[in-house]
Amino acid sequence: MESTRAAAEQRLDHLLLQQWEREPDLPALIRGDSVVTAGELRDRVLASAAALRERGVVDGDLVAVYQPRSIEFVVSVLAVVFAGAAHVAFDVGDPPERTRHEIVDCAPRLVVTTREGAARLAPPVPALLIDDDRRPALEQPAPPRTAPAAPAVVLFTSGSTGRPKASVISHAAVASRMAAFQKGHPMGPGDRVLHHTACTFDLYLAELYWPLLVGAAVVIAEPGRQRDAAHLARLIQDDRVTTFCGVPSLLELFLLDRDSTERYDGLKYVIVGGEALSPDLVRRFHARSTASLTNIYGPSECTVFATAWTCPRDPDPDLVLIGPPVPDTTVHLLDENRLAVPDGQPGEVFIGGVGVADGYLGRPELTAERFVTGIAGAEGRLYRTGDLARRHPDGALEFLGRLDHQVKIRGVRVETGEVEATAMRCPGVRQAAVVAAGSGSDKRLYAFVVPEPGTDRQALPAEVRERLREWLPQAMLPSAVRVLDALPLTQNGKLDRQSLAQQAPVEHRAEPAAPPAASDRATTTGGMEDLVSGIWRTVLGVPQLSHDEDFFDIGGDSFRAVQVMGAVQEALGRKVPLDVLLRLPTVETFSAGLLELTGEAEPVR
Repeated sequence: MESTRAAAEQRLDHLLLQQWEREPDLPALIRGDSVVTAGELRDRVLASAAALRERGVVDGDLVAVYQPRSIEFVVSVLAVVFAGAAHVAFDVGDPPERTRHEIVDCAPRLVVTTREGAARLAPPVPALLIDDDRRPALEQPAPPRTAPAAPAVVLFTSGSTGRPKASVISHAAVASRMAAFQKGHPMGPGDRVLHHTACTFDLYLAELYWPLLVGAAVVIAEPGRQRDAAHLARLIQDDRVTTFCGVPSLLELFLLDRDSTERYDGLKYVIVGGEALSPDLVRRFHARSTASLTNIYGPSECTVFATAWTCPRDPDPDLVLIGPPVPDTTVHLLDENRLAVPDGQPGEVFIGGVGVADGYLGRPELTAERFVTGIAGAEGRLYRTGDLARRHPDGALEFLGRLDHQVKIRGVRVETGEVEATAMRCPGVRQAAVVAAGSGSDKRLYAFVVPEPGTDRQALPAEVRERLREWLPQAMLPSAVRVLDALPLTQNGKLDRQSLAQQAPVEHRAEPAAPPAASDRATTTGGMEDLVSGIWRTVLGVPQLSHDEDFFDIGGDSFRAVQVMGAVQEALGRKVPLDVLLRLPTVETFSAGLLELTGEAEPVR
């Protein structure tokens, strides 16, 4: 691939077409037994782009893509770019009501989806069904007339005002960032990248565009199994994956869930970001793989990443940094007066360069607030991140935390203000506050609500959580909802978030049930549900739960899932795949799944 600067001077569709026509027989997409070559992918993308043009898509439009992870999803997002538009991909696992609101907000020309997706979403704009019997004619649409500075991607993230905001990202930004990945981690034909990241997390752009631009192949994970370590490990080994991107908590899950003797020496590169990477995790990964481990940093407003640091070996680091800026990127650390701070001193991170987004779609005031100009010693616009960092003598940056109430939950950026605003929509809620408590993989959201007069206080937490489940993605759901008479205030009359954070974990530490004895055997529905309920309450630290509560909605995560499966396997004396819990995450459904498997699973050895 060309240099970052040269790549930024071309559109993504031009770069892709050059690569596909240069080596059309290379494998491009792999999904199970299905392999799509570069030439076949070119033909399918051009045909789909022609269909979009037939439906009225013109240069500069936005087109929504609402499909599960699949070969068809990749074809659709690329076809949008080849049709001259920008793609806005939505996760089919998110609540439909939230997705409909975001579609209204971005006003796309079309939604590209399946019949099942259209029925579930009931999109407020016309839909192009990819499983329609009518096949579009194979023809290349007229080349888009827009420049590399034109939008290629629109990506929604959580908004502090209660309304999600959408970053507008150009062809130049994506192309430059993919060239930066390639410069630091060279790959080409024969290499394979695992695509498992949800399309609402900008890292998915690297999983698709980077390999396709350099002749490598994309190995596509099954939809809904991005947390299933066994499935991902099997793909890495069976499909000879050489590059894996993800959040540190997923890497942690690999090391916890897989046999301690299992190695991943077939991997060349592992790239993690979105969460803090601990020195201990670096050491444990290095002990299991010869692959390099790179820690990246950067908000979606700066296109996937802005800095990168490859963790050294022998010795492993005692402090994990986020690295120096990648090519075509500048990072400025500024004080409250927007003046540069000396090296070694903390300052707010301002990012400049080709990768900076064009701003927020339809939000000029917010764009002006976060994308700033006129900074001494800086050229062009800078994105104000709200993050704190300090620069080490060698130029590498150390991440120090946030200035505001934005948090990362399992790698997903969450504005607590959005969760609060959504909670205020729930009947019976007069006030709401949301805080994060815990650190690393134990970080969770907790909601505190003040009820309207006459509201049933005992029933309100369950009602609020049920409503939030309808409106918010899983990572934004509070682990617990607590009813207060009033929200605590500081002496200045502001919400006392520190006081709430100190109260937050109380809900999950209230006298958990004792774990069931390993000798217990559950052979009936009721007995199995009792066993499962006891294990969940012990692992999650909750005093009670109902049979239809989702494990991941009440504080469960990848780590606790591994703990649950260990306790279940010990109690049953049988191996049980982690996938059972991921697919069937309520006490009722998980218990039924265990009863189904009990007679077939092999004993734990």
